[in-house]
Amino acid sequence: PAEAKDRFKAKLAERLKFVDCELAGKQYLMGDDFTVADGYLFTVTNWAKPLQIDLSPFANLVAYRERVGARPAVQRAMKAEGLI
Repeated sequence: PAEAKDRFKAKLAERLKFVDCELAGKQYLMGDDFTVADGYLFTVTNWAKPLQIDLSPFANLVAYRERVGARPAVQRAMKAEGLI
């Protein structure tokens, strides 16, 4: 139902805001070093576009996705998966 979708979108926005705040002043989730958590977060946030979830209100998350997405290994993996 639409009411449930709205509730889940609001909860997701809260969680994205939390992640956005955690990324403030950091290159990656744990600081300056890329970890498996970064690979997972990048993958999960890749689902935003097909699910029509706007990440633009989360500036730190958007910048983070650009940094991670620019990594050569990420570029190779996404190309191998047909994502780019």
